[in-house]
Amino acid sequence: MMRFSGDGLQRRSFLALVSTTPLLTAWDVRAQTRPDPIDALVAKIVTEHQADGISVAVVQDNRTRHYNAGLMARDGSPVSERSVFEIGSISKTFTGLLLAHAIKERRLVASDDVRQHLPAGYDNLVRDGRPVRLIDLVNTTSALPDNIPDWRTAAANAKPSEAALVAAQMLANYSTDQLMIDLRNASLVDVPGRTPRHSNVASELLRVVLERVYGQSYQTLLARYIERPFGMGAGVVEPPRSILARGYDGTGLEAPPSIDAVSLGAGNLRYSAIDMARYLNAHLAASSPAIALTHEPTFGTPETGAIGYHWLVNKTADSQLYLSHSGSTYGFSSYCEFYPGKGYGSVILANRVGLEWRLGELARAVHETLFGPPAGLKALEAMLEESDYADVAASVSLVRQRYPELHLTEDYVNGWGYRLIEAGRPVAGRAMFAFNVASFPASANAYDSYGDGLAATGDKGAAISNYRRSLELNPGNDHAREMIAKLVQP
Repeated sequence: MMRFSGDGLQRRSFLALVSTTPLLTAWDVRAQTRPDPIDALVAKIVTEHQADGISVAVVQDNRTRHYNAGLMARDGSPVSERSVFEIGSISKTFTGLLLAHAIKERRLVASDDVRQHLPAGYDNLVRDGRPVRLIDLVNTTSALPDNIPDWRTAAANAKPSEAALVAAQMLANYSTDQLMIDLRNASLVDVPGRTPRHSNVASELLRVVLERVYGQSYQTLLARYIERPFGMGAGVVEPPRSILARGYDGTGLEAPPSIDAVSLGAGNLRYSAIDMARYLNAHLAASSPAIALTHEPTFGTPETGAIGYHWLVNKTADSQLYLSHSGSTYGFSSYCEFYPGKGYGSVILANRVGLEWRLGELARAVHETLFGPPAGLKALEAMLEESDYADVAASVSLVRQRYPELHLTEDYVNGWGYRLIEAGRPVAGRAMFAFNVASFPASANAYDSYGDGLAATGDKGAAISNYRRSLELNPGNDHAREMIAKLVQP
């Protein structure tokens, strides 16, 4: 989330993770006979000064391994699996799971008009005859504003190093009652159910609905349906300072904590890697009908990218189903993913803002270390390197003849392009972005990234054209607007 994401507070009760089987797995044998390569992958985040501390939990076949590097704070102790981090927008999956429980208990129906569960006075939560439904709140198609109040406007004139503080101060005394008053004057940015867009307000509103329906606080519902059943610590109580990691902004300055009460359902939860490993284990086991419901696509398809109850549902390069979510607050980044068919998942917590993409890359590197690269993807990489990315589409077509399971999502190709640019190969990166635009011609993000690739190779005119196309598809794309302004300057 980036509410800067309001994320919040916690006390913990920690239970030791004790294996119930004395047998050594292949994983155990590897760990005893040679250094674990995952340790080096994790430590690299700290040694490259991308974060002061990082905590990783890797779950496989009901077993969990922890990897930690760096410090909880610059004047504090080393990170451990018990260190508590802000998890940002991953909090939204918790709120989505609470909705799933309410649906399974027949307290709510996914297709309910949200106004059915609010006081009178919210006639603005409809556009072109289409109301905001409960399911729209969890599959990101609500068309609600991203933030109320809009901290971006308030922080517009602040220095970059002060923007988080401005946002935190604005939200410090902001109440749910004030949110609901302000919501009456909010305008939907689109027709609900049409286009996925990030909205913290959607999850904040869902929290309000759940509290009204149950007559209980969000904290109580969280403990009842998630934390106690999974053996997790409490996510909305201030943890002891001795285990609380401190977050840092993009410049390395200490960031304010995300503790505003309004944003609990959107991003104000704090957990340790132990807690999050238990959360992932519960999802891998699909231990309740409600959990299974949160995995079902409610918008889109896994082939091109789907959304469940906040979980992003995609397929890997070898067509394996996986679910993921990331988060960010004023001073923290997080990422988690799991593969239901493999009994595998990982969660990564770091005390530096803006690392979601980097943590996702780390998760994929860990996965590849354990399972190896998909054969089709490996063949495609070799062919593209040999041709210096001369014809990406033709190479993909040839490889698929031998490896029909080869599956390339928009996000995967996008990441590939940016990795090439970062490696000093802008022409190759541009080729990957061009392939993405041809594969996903309705994607604003694909055109935006292609614009970046063209700009990196010095083709300003074509870059501006693609940024403008991106803006046509998504008028809210601030990056495209900023890049056009930059490129038209003499």
